[in-house]
Amino acid sequence: MKALGILAIVWLSLCGLALLILHIKSHRFIKSVFIHATLGFSAMFLINITQKLTGVYIPPNWWTVTGSGILGLPGVCGILLLQAFI
Repeated sequence: MKALGILAIVWLSLCGLALLILHIKSHRFIKSVFIHATLGFSAMFLINITQKLTGVYIPPNWWTVTGSGILGLPGVCGILLLQAFI
């Protein structure tokens, strides 16, 4: 179980690096980062609002907010996967 968590963290780190490279190559770095962070925060907010219907909750702490802000939607999906496996 611990190896699966480490593998998920490595995968999310590689996704973050790939997103950073894509942001740099887009020639609109600030706009691109802002849009992805907004989408990540919005997804986390919507998941927490629909908690009573779905039973899924992402506790807002430094790690989850930073992950959803930096990685955007893939970060939120990764947080949900980590919760499911760990």
